[in-house]
Amino acid sequence: MNKKIGGAILVLVVAVLSVIFGQDLLQQFGLDEGEPIIDTVVDSGAPADWYEIYFTNPTCPPESERVGGLDEDIASDMLTAEVRVDIAAFDLDVEPIVQALIELEARGVEVRVVTDTDYASLSSINRLRRNGISVREDKRTAFMHNKFVVIDGRITWLGSMNFTSNGVYCNNNNIVRINSPRLAANYTAEMDEMYNDELFGSDSPENTPNESLSIGGIEVENYFGPEKEISLIISRRVARAESEILFMAFAFTDEQIGEALLGRADAGVIVRGVFERVGSNAPFSYYTLLEQARLANVAVLTDGNPQVMHHKVFIIDRSTVIFGSFNFSDNANRRNDENIIIVHDPEFASYFLEEFETVWTEAQVGE
Repeated sequence: MNKKIGGAILVLVVAVLSVIFGQDLLQQFGLDEGEPIIDTVVDSGAPADWYEIYFTNPTCPPESERVGGLDEDIASDMLTAEVRVDIAAFDLDVEPIVQALIELEARGVEVRVVTDTDYASLSSINRLRRNGISVREDKRTAFMHNKFVVIDGRITWLGSMNFTSNGVYCNNNNIVRINSPRLAANYTAEMDEMYNDELFGSDSPENTPNESLSIGGIEVENYFGPEKEISLIISRRVARAESEILFMAFAFTDEQIGEALLGRADAGVIVRGVFERVGSNAPFSYYTLLEQARLANVAVLTDGNPQVMHHKVFIIDRSTVIFGSFNFSDNANRRNDENIIIVHDPEFASYFLEEFETVWTEAQVGE
């Protein structure tokens, strides 16, 4: 299986949340004014699941053997939709998800697709168009780099994983399924900007409805760039680290984040990081700068995956996780459409910690 949590299994963490939205969103999903949208209705005393964390298991089998992966899980979830599915996909080529979108459109579920211009002519995208699905593209040199799915204004899938065969089966990635209408409203607002208004990059308005929210009693933050300067947000969280900073970086050249990290390292905070091997020695990469720091409390490695280590994750003090589509670079900060989520919870963080240690061990073996 191309799926794991904490190295092997799917972990469900439980909580209950009831939220009442405004009239516009209620009408959008066919609810009467005043009728609440409840995250999960459960029997008294029974727990409710609000997140599921997945990590890829990048064995990279031959194309004919790429089955049973996260693409199938996401497609199956999408097919439960009754009203609408939104998908913002930097790159999209996996058959189960493409087929699910076509089936949803055929049975009258609204389907909205946004992709990056560089991938807007793929055969998979043209197939969606031939089946009556309108696809928006950003038409800029910068990237529409988001990777998220919203199902019926309630379920959001988000993380580092592109919806591609290599993303699912060959590359190290994370993706999290979150059941929260308030979080879904943020991603719906972002989709509205791109799909309805065709606003991308610096043209995007700063209108995220719930940047700070509580889900199941856990503090969550959610930001979209470049309308928000994401590197500044991350660097401030890094600068508050008290004991340990762990990270996995596909790309890491951003000065604000890098200097905040070096500052905490100079203060004695433990720092460990894994960089994607390709590009790690590029000019301005913080792999070289951290190596040259020659601090006993700092250790960095390049990854051991012969394909791509595609995570973009910070774990701070084993209690806060920052993840999403955002590479730690100036282009991601200033030009690309990106998103991050910050979860303040040691239990949530523990699963990313286990993934970090798996990637770290593989990197050590590859040294």
